[in-house]
Amino acid sequence: MSLVILLEAMKIHKLRHEKTVQLWFVLLYVINLLPLVLPIGDKDFTPLLGAFAEMSAGRFDVPPVGDLLTPGNWLIIGLLLLTNLVTLFFGLMYVTLFVGEKDDRTPRQAVLGCFRALPSLLALGLLLLLPALFSALMAFIPLVVFLLMIYFLPLNLTLERKNLAMALQDSLAATRHRKLFIFFKVVLLSFVLSLPQRLVQSMVTSVLAYYALSTFFLVLQSFMHARLMGILYLYLVKKVPFVIPSKPDTAA
Repeated sequence: MSLVILLEAMKIHKLRHEKTVQLWFVLLYVINLLPLVLPIGDKDFTPLLGAFAEMSAGRFDVPPVGDLLTPGNWLIIGLLLLTNLVTLFFGLMYVTLFVGEKDDRTPRQAVLGCFRALPSLLALGLLLLLPALFSALMAFIPLVVFLLMIYFLPLNLTLERKNLAMALQDSLAATRHRKLFIFFKVVLLSFVLSLPQRLVQSMVTSVLAYYALSTFFLVLQSFMHARLMGILYLYLVKKVPFVIPSKPDTAA
């Protein structure tokens, strides 16, 4: 079953609205690539990396982070943070469409459902910000456990149109005694994807080619993990015994 789930998670194009997914993939790829290749900001983080290296060697008399970053560095950090949030949103649209197609929902309905859920998701993110910082003292283990507990919350918001409290409650119930199962699938998929990524990246010498490949694998991983979430939602929540691969809609 684990192998079947992983293989199905990799088939990101297997939706009835295949052309929509292709469009989303290309658009997200361009959004993530532009901050890396455009001549904006300062992409040189050598002082900060040097400070981290010194701290790893046991030296802690390094300047504050604010003194090591230029305004251009902060611009790049802000753009990368923004593109990461956009990437998460595209992943949410994908998984909402993937599961929604079982009930004949359209891409438009999936997108609208994601936008309706956005305020609740942003509110939850703000509430988690401070606990996430404290969880860093324990190697982020508490944060990882909580994220596994609310693994299905986004779909409860976008598909079931539940309020945040009810979506949280239902996700806690759905992941009870299944958190290790979900964690294993997520980690295994990440590991499998990392192997070809590292191999291909080690073969390129051009900075632009490295950026292009890294962005491709970033978008690919986002869609695959979104599809994995949809598969596990159908299997664990909707009790679908086996997820039949979607067939492309040639008329889409």
